[in-house]
Amino acid sequence: MTPCTFDDALPRALAEIQRAFPDIEPADVRFIRDMNARVHVVLPDAVDASVLAAARPRLAQRLGAYSPGLESGLTRLSETLSGTALWDEPYVVEDIDRILVRLIERRVMGQDWALAPSAEPVGAGAPAPHAPRVSFFSLKGGVGRSTALFLWGRALAARGKRVLLLDLDLEAPGLGAQLLPDADRPDFGVVDWLVEDLVGSPVAAAMLEQRTLVARSPLADVGYLSVVPATGRRSMQRPGGFIAKLARAYLESEHGDGEGLAARVRRLLTGLEQRLEPDLVLIDSRAGLHETAAAAILHLDADVLLFATDQPTVWEGYRYLLAQLAQMAHIAPAGADDDWRLRLKMVYAKAVKTQAALDLFRSRAYRLWLDCLYDEQLPNVGSDRFSFAETDDAAPHHPLLILHHPVFEQFNPLEDLNEAAEAAVAASFGPFMIALNERVLGEDGAGVRDDR
Repeated sequence: MTPCTFDDALPRALAEIQRAFPDIEPADVRFIRDMNARVHVVLPDAVDASVLAAARPRLAQRLGAYSPGLESGLTRLSETLSGTALWDEPYVVEDIDRILVRLIERRVMGQDWALAPSAEPVGAGAPAPHAPRVSFFSLKGGVGRSTALFLWGRALAARGKRVLLLDLDLEAPGLGAQLLPDADRPDFGVVDWLVEDLVGSPVAAAMLEQRTLVARSPLADVGYLSVVPATGRRSMQRPGGFIAKLARAYLESEHGDGEGLAARVRRLLTGLEQRLEPDLVLIDSRAGLHETAAAAILHLDADVLLFATDQPTVWEGYRYLLAQLAQMAHIAPAGADDDWRLRLKMVYAKAVKTQAALDLFRSRAYRLWLDCLYDEQLPNVGSDRFSFAETDDAAPHHPLLILHHPVFEQFNPLEDLNEAAEAAVAASFGPFMIALNERVLGEDGAGVRDDR
């Protein structure tokens, strides 16, 4: 038998369970991938103990290095440390040759990628509905993601909107340096709050109460354009400690229920919204498939803009992302207007202004979504299918458009906003911002409030 690899382990485990226990439904089995990627299999208690014992050696042999051993590799539910509570643990669903496998992921990092998309709680005692949130995500930097976020936020502020910009690109902080002069920086940033919150310090609550995490950008002549940077003045004064802070910012809290990063960021955002009462929140996500990106894409109850250029490396990266999201689609495929997948929208960044280029981008995006996340590829889906025509401009794959313009190649808003730049903004980002106004705020942008 050839040695087992990471990619082989789950299919081999499934094949062995089907061979040894042909009468057990896949939905009644839990596969667990531990922190070292070894695969455990948990079966219902009704399984005969002698049949279970006979199956263990063959399963261990087939998994090789990915077997946790004879005793823990194959067991019944009541024999696990979790007991029946294991059935209530979050899982993803992996499609293996049209069989849906329930997989519980144990990870040191990246657990937020294994949790189904979250929304704000509803019902009695739930917080009031929050303002619209929009996450700006890209696989790589340099595609104009942060520039688009700022320009749209600035345009909304000019209409009287109260706009909050949150920088979650913690490893490459940008919004503070781009939008706030050094003298205007707040004392603290997102990284500082995460570190203080990790140990339950009262300083974390004080940052919110005293608003030492937020500053108004002078780049908005009217309205409110508030910025919560990744780093504040304290980190600028003591830069040698920043990487040490960053290493701890991503950790799961030891307090309360042991919140992961996404839950902690959501709590931070809720606290900011309660105090600042924004009309709109724009979130600058970490680029790439990192833990903080999972929070911005899946767990902030936000619309998500997926920035892309038409390059092979970008399409490959998005295939990995959409394939991961497909594991959630089996869990919560609403199949209607509230389907969480409708919150996703591709953005063709630095686009070439030809119909042929747009058609080619759209075609590649459609093929990718068809392969990964549209319901044509999902078994056991009912009549309410999540499916679109290639030319449907309401579909997630159908891109919003930002035209390439050389002005934005090395654009510094604090220095480069002049008359020529404003003309370039209108030409390059104008249609994009109009489309977002319609998508997020409604066609007429209703709801503008007076300054308070």
